[in-house]
Amino acid sequence: MLRNIDVDLLRSFVTVAELRSFTRAATALFRSQSTVSTQIRRLEELVGQTLLQRSPHEVLLTRAGEQFLGYARRIVALHDEALDVINAQSVSGRVRLAVMDDYATIVLPETLARFARSHPDVELEVTTGFTRDLLNSLGEEFDLVLATQKAGNGRGEVLRKEQTAWACSDRIAFSLEEPLQLALLKAPNMFREWALEALNEAGLRWRILFSSSSIGAVEAMVASGVALTVVKAGTARPGLQLLGAEHGLPVLPASEIALHLAPGRASAAVAALSTFLAEALSEAASLP
Repeated sequence: MLRNIDVDLLRSFVTVAELRSFTRAATALFRSQSTVSTQIRRLEELVGQTLLQRSPHEVLLTRAGEQFLGYARRIVALHDEALDVINAQSVSGRVRLAVMDDYATIVLPETLARFARSHPDVELEVTTGFTRDLLNSLGEEFDLVLATQKAGNGRGEVLRKEQTAWACSDRIAFSLEEPLQLALLKAPNMFREWALEALNEAGLRWRILFSSSSIGAVEAMVASGVALTVVKAGTARPGLQLLGAEHGLPVLPASEIALHLAPGRASAAVAALSTFLAEALSEAASLP
């Protein structure tokens, strides 16, 4: 019997295999984790093989999965290339995009690659940093800023909601022992402020053990088992477990991802990337 495989199933498989995490893959694909899991099960049924080995800490490829991955990558790439060529636009120029570090490394790479293929004459200049600093330079240094902000902020075009959560290493059993040892991004940073304000309001004592301007460095320190931090649930690295009120920790504000456009008339290139990002990252596009 002829078997056809949906490209969406292959894309989910490739993303899970590369990120080694269903949670991170779901964020990158703008799908729910349950949807991605269902897609992988469907793919395994179609090929008649177990492709991924699941464990509490990471996802690994089986031998069949290793063999299948190269084919899946080529099919997905060829599919996207065909669509991008058909939809190519004659737009040129430079776009200065500023974005949070975790989105730049986890969420946006494939989206920006697709934009580059469909707009080969547009030069992308991407800068990473803290939202507050990036927004302060909107219009002068940046044409677009993809920002994390408090839910209901009322600024920019809101593309999706993010769950803000406490996190510690998944190698330890968390217990609420004061003073809480914290690893946080350097000030001024919104998540740092939220963490300290929430702990102070809850009357919990804390001590900052580690600070860095790098999200990756903070999360790596936390994954080692020595500290607690605040993360976006969708982009938290493997090796972390999410914590909340059920662990005795205070509730954190909800956050959202918004696209901010510099004042004035946008160039054709800026308008094209703005529309592309809004369509790719919007919650409507994340529905299965």
